Amino acid sequence: MLTSNVCFGIIFFFQTTVGTLANFFLLLLYIFNFLHNYKSRPLLLILTQIILANITMLVIKGSPEMLHAFQMKNFLDDIGCKMMFFLYRIAHGLSVCFTCLLCIFQAIIISPNNSTLSEFKSRVPEYIPSFCLVCWIFNILLEIPVLIFVRQARITTNNTIESNILYCSLEMFIEMYFIMTTLRNVLCVGIMLWSSSYMVVLLHRHHQQVQNIHSTSFLSRVPPEIRATQTILLLMGIFVSFYLLHTISLISVTYLDKNGQWLTFSPILSLSFSTLCPFVLLPKAPKHNCILWTRKDADSILS
Repeated sequence: MLTSNVCFGIIFFFQTTVGTLANFFLLLLYIFNFLHNYKSRPLLLILTQIILANITMLVIKGSPEMLHAFQMKNFLDDIGCKMMFFLYRIAHGLSVCFTCLLCIFQAIIISPNNSTLSEFKSRVPEYIPSFCLVCWIFNILLEIPVLIFVRQARITTNNTIESNILYCSLEMFIEMYFIMTTLRNVLCVGIMLWSSSYMVVLLHRHHQQVQNIHSTSFLSRVPPEIRATQTILLLMGIFVSFYLLHTISLISVTYLDKNGQWLTFSPILSLSFSTLCPFVLLPKAPKHNCILWTRKDADSILS
């Protein structure tokens, strides 16, 4: 009969393998579309970096979790722990920031011509590379404390200020670091919820206008903006749901049950969005502009 550790090891293996392969396949599609689809290049740049962040989190975080579940000990030294957590935290921050950027720019692109956001449409392609660079610099600088305070797991006493995190240990959180990362995540999630709600309202209003114009036979086909709405809602719903669940698990591990099953469920939840994200985007990827609305498409919406 399989033990709980072996079961968790199988889950991590399946999650890491399937998620990495799906993200890698989607990355190849996005690179191909990026090279052959000029109009969608700015938003494809954001999506490509989200997929890269997903692959990094799955490989960097999933592999050690799997090895630990299979009872492998001391497979990371101080340098290994520092680099693993540093790369994982950067990838996690980039995933949050780039997902937020995707929602912001998409909301601007599909905004009606008479809205306040419409004046930014023509400059959106110019801003995206700069914002991407800012996201990279900000997250790298923000995660520098991880290189200082994470180290190889060791036996601790009641008088120490370290806490073991499975195969590595972490000294007491720096208050400023905790505040900065929390503010980043809360701000990005809040903006994602606002921009997603804004896009849903716009597309719903457009769908109502289309219903008043076209015949019922024409309406038997689902308009592309409705499919885009469903994709955005599903993607944002998955991200926010797993973010909240992961936050609850971290609170449980930190304050309630440091040695319980939450310690194993927490990394599973942290990698769930990275695993499911490509399966939400893959059905749309071959169509180039599935959820990536071009300016020409946007001009026809609620003008």
